[in-house]
Amino acid sequence: MPLLVGLVALTVVLAGCGSDDPGSATTTTSGDTTTTTAPPGLEQPAIWPAADVVFTTPEAAAEDFVTNVLDVPPALGEFKQGDSRSGEIDVLSLGEGSNAQAVVRSTLLLRQLGADDGWFIIGAVNEHETITSPASLAEVAAGPLEVTGAGRGFEANLVVTATVAGDEGAELDRAVTMGGSAEASEPYTVTLDLSDAPTGSTVMLLLRGGTGLETDPGEFSAIPVVITG
Repeated sequence: MPLLVGLVALTVVLAGCGSDDPGSATTTTSGDTTTTTAPPGLEQPAIWPAADVVFTTPEAAAEDFVTNVLDVPPALGEFKQGDSRSGEIDVLSLGEGSNAQAVVRSTLLLRQLGADDGWFIIGAVNEHETITSPASLAEVAAGPLEVTGAGRGFEANLVVTATVAGDEGAELDRAVTMGGSAEASEPYTVTLDLSDAPTGSTVMLLLRGGTGLETDPGEFSAIPVVITG
């Protein structure tokens, strides 16, 4: 399925999963970023940024995610519009050397949400790095969570993390496992401890394939899950 078609289908499903009244909020704006002093609720779970941080462009949201979550300099493709409130941006690895060519590492799915119509990342997809269970938007308990899928990475290394959405410093758990070391992805299964996740919070599950370059984000995918009581 082409990514733009998949994005439209995904956002239609996600838009029906919540109907919070965003209410009113007092905001201050600096450049591309607006900080909301009374955070509104979001219509659907998002993995980045936090609900009270509003980026006025999709590029700003994507750059912030790559910088703070992936911890590499942001290298991005052009924004590709989906419907009137959504779109996608490729995250690239630029490689090294004068003849290096950019390689797509993942595609960020973005949507405008909240009282200020800010841009939020609702997921990231890569056909070689997949999270098949739990499903995106699944409601999960604050305890042990089995995560399964398939992936590949440098020297077969895969890293799976669980982090409170919008806060790169609130990592709940991480697991290092093995996947494929060549072109083919291989199955993986890990168990993450989400015991410290607040009830009702959104948690980002992030799968990353290992990389040999410090500036390369590596192939990755990410989904949101919601913590139940």
